[in-house]
Amino acid sequence: MANTNDDRYVKKDGKTLNKSYVAKKHSKEAGKKLFSKLFVAFLILLTLGIIIFNLYSHPYMQISEIYVSGNNKVTDTEIIGQLRNPIGQNIVTYNPEAYEDDIKQIKYVDNVKIKKVFPNLINVKITENYPLFYQWDDGESYIISNNGKYLADEDMTTDDLIEITGASLRKAPGENFTASEASMKFILAIQEFSYFKELKQLNLENKADIGIIIDDIDVKFGDLNNINYKLNILDKILNDIKVKGVTAKQIDLDNGKDPVVKVEVASFSENLNN
Repeated sequence: MANTNDDRYVKKDGKTLNKSYVAKKHSKEAGKKLFSKLFVAFLILLTLGIIIFNLYSHPYMQISEIYVSGNNKVTDTEIIGQLRNPIGQNIVTYNPEAYEDDIKQIKYVDNVKIKKVFPNLINVKITENYPLFYQWDDGESYIISNNGKYLADEDMTTDDLIEITGASLRKAPGENFTASEASMKFILAIQEFSYFKELKQLNLENKADIGIIIDDIDVKFGDLNNINYKLNILDKILNDIKVKGVTAKQIDLDNGKDPVVKVEVASFSENLNN
């Protein structure tokens, strides 16, 4: 029987154990724990390595689409050309911001914002500033951009531009052409509708009775309250006129309450009310 007073033995949980046995047991347990931690760390590193490898080499992360928006004058081809045609490049390593200044050098481009949309899309948002309107004042024409800015360029002409009448002009280059925030909001909002392509004239003289000429139709827009609401109503009326095949002479929106459309009698057809 083991001598319980022998320093080679230790009591644990009511049992007398050999110290060398306890030491070996602890050593094995520590080895198991160490192996476990190393193995987990190895798995984590392996997983990260696979992910990083796929990010840089997998076709799934190659740029396959470029979406350009906001451009009317500048073509998609011009913009993509300044991006150095990134199709097929890895989206992680590609740096589109490096080409923003190049795109800004294109005529009519005012600003550009480029974003990467993972896993394979480049989104390019263009803001343009180009001649769109003009107004005569004291026998001289003043060119106004699509953003409502006065453009001081003596070489520009009024050809194919939309006439604005009655606005109190600001004549400082780069500033809003008018101090009226409502007028600015109006000319920006109307550009969002398809019928804007047929717009010929805007009369901004009387803010309570704005006048518009669209495809030879005299539109009495009313005041500049509820602009988007009335522009949408006008869109529906113009579409209805085209569907029914009638020739309209005047549209009175009456500030959006009870719109009235005057048409040429000869343009009525049997299916007008269908």
